[in-house]
Amino acid sequence: MVTQEKLISNVVLRYRLGIILMWLGVFTWAPFIFLRVIGERPPFLLFLPFHLIGVIGGSRLRSAARKELDMMPPPKNLLHMAGHSLILLGILVWAPYLYLKLVMAQPVEVMQYLPFHLTGVLGGVFLHGLGYMIERYARRGK
Repeated sequence: MVTQEKLISNVVLRYRLGIILMWLGVFTWAPFIFLRVIGERPPFLLFLPFHLIGVIGGSRLRSAARKELDMMPPPKNLLHMAGHSLILLGILVWAPYLYLKLVMAQPVEVMQYLPFHLTGVLGGVFLHGLGYMIERYARRGK
């Protein structure tokens, strides 16, 4: 017999699995970076699908679990919106790269785009965290 407790525990497990999957997607780049540091030139497009599956799949899994648990989304404030904008800009950095590489068949270096991607995404994540901490501190003071 399936109880409400078991259902909730499965949803919490999916939420945690989503977080783990997101981190695995991020850490997919560790071997790529290591190979670049030692002078190898691994194919960027070999690592990209694993990164995208991890990050996008994990975030979707986590989001679905949040909805099932009726967890309220974090309140939208200026920092949260700025964080979303930075993350979006960090992702859109890859549009010219993919256009030049796949459509125009030009030799393009990944490392010319990666710093901008990381600045946008990590800056956005930082703003999200900062907004969360400020909101949490404000609730604690009430």
